[in-house]
Amino acid sequence: MIIKHVILHVLDKNSGNLIASQDELDLNQPSLHEYIEKLIEKFKNSDYKTGQLTDNDAISTIISDTNEQSFAEKATTLAEELFEIIAPSDAIPAGDLLVVEFSEGAEDFFSILKLNFQPRYTHAVEYQDDRLVNNLVLNQAVLPAATQKVDEGIIINLMNGSYMLVEKRYLIDGHRTNYFSEKFLKIQPENSTKDNIQVIKQAVKSVASKFEMPEHEVLAETQNTIFDTVQDDGEIKTSAIAESVFKGNVSAQQAYQQIMDTKQLDDDIAVPNTERIEKKYRLQRFKLDSGIEISIPMDIYQDKSKVEFINKPDGTMSLVIKDIASIINKFNS
Repeated sequence: MIIKHVILHVLDKNSGNLIASQDELDLNQPSLHEYIEKLIEKFKNSDYKTGQLTDNDAISTIISDTNEQSFAEKATTLAEELFEIIAPSDAIPAGDLLVVEFSEGAEDFFSILKLNFQPRYTHAVEYQDDRLVNNLVLNQAVLPAATQKVDEGIIINLMNGSYMLVEKRYLIDGHRTNYFSEKFLKIQPENSTKDNIQVIKQAVKSVASKFEMPEHEVLAETQNTIFDTVQDDGEIKTSAIAESVFKGNVSAQQAYQQIMDTKQLDDDIAVPNTERIEKKYRLQRFKLDSGIEISIPMDIYQDKSKVEFINKPDGTMSLVIKDIASIINKFNS
């Protein structure tokens, strides 16, 4: 990654002021390049939304090469617009706005990252009655560590206008709103993978309840199918979920598909960050009413010679784990 420009503006809601920097950050500062690079990498490994800018989008006009403003001037314009939106809202946290222009390979990117402040204790050396005292002071304006995810931001590919977006919903005028995309950037991103999976999950649970199917079984099969289709095709196939989860039950499949149509979910749902989904779904996790919790690797769960759920005539179930050669206790000191 080559960082070309970077500037930091302070969105100081407590004082009611935008403290806009007049100059870019000095990239020769120790560890600054590494900090920014890690923030961006963490961003790209998050559950982001995707979308495509058009020439009519206001953000496109601001960051365009045809805009004769300097990088710092563009960033200040963005900071002013954002601060005007968040200043009246108590729900939206204060923070710093980190604007970065960078390149990777042959592609250039423009990123706008809102780094929300996090309260952290720090020491303060003070004198009381001519005696030195080390106190603890709560600093309300600490930036996230490089290992923490960015809550709000966008990375725009300057070559083709595609973007990655992360945001949080906040209560504004009595409504929970994605203000970052709707009010600030004025764009309409696609749903995130997490949002789409949540719709699928609720649809499966609804249909399973209607047709009196065990919820843990249909959800496990849903996860299994999502894992397989993402691993094989890099996308989620809603029709494959219908066929595997409600196998042989045409009425249930139709009920599920009706929900997909109502929610306007396509049959093929692109998954931009397949590695994250594969890692998240490679284990089946169950919690039994006895309090026992168990995690089963996906390939083991699919093999009935290794593990099996057995329905008993009295309505209870047994979980049978087979062919155990050894057991290791995971006790940690």
